[in-house]
Amino acid sequence: MIKHKKATGAMIFFGMMMGVMIWIAFTQLLGPVTDALGNARAADQLDCDNESISMGTKGTCVIVDWTLFGWAGAVIASIIGAAGGGITDIILKKKQ
Repeated sequence: MIKHKKATGAMIFFGMMMGVMIWIAFTQLLGPVTDALGNARAADQLDCDNESISMGTKGTCVIVDWTLFGWAGAVIASIIGAAGGGITDIILKKKQ
């Protein structure tokens, strides 16, 4: 699709800038998400520290605990995809 070398460099730069934007958004939202997860696990909400809660509530606590890690993994995968997509496209086009 891209026929000029300057355009391929621009695509790499664009992908890297998209990755930086996603990273900035992630770091800015990290604090509020952590606070929300802490509030969800509190004694007046799910009460995850209590050992006598039901199995359903325990499962919900596990899901809430893993939410931040899953969200961080999705963001990191998006950054790698945005930054690495242009580079991979260029490498594959050179082999043709």
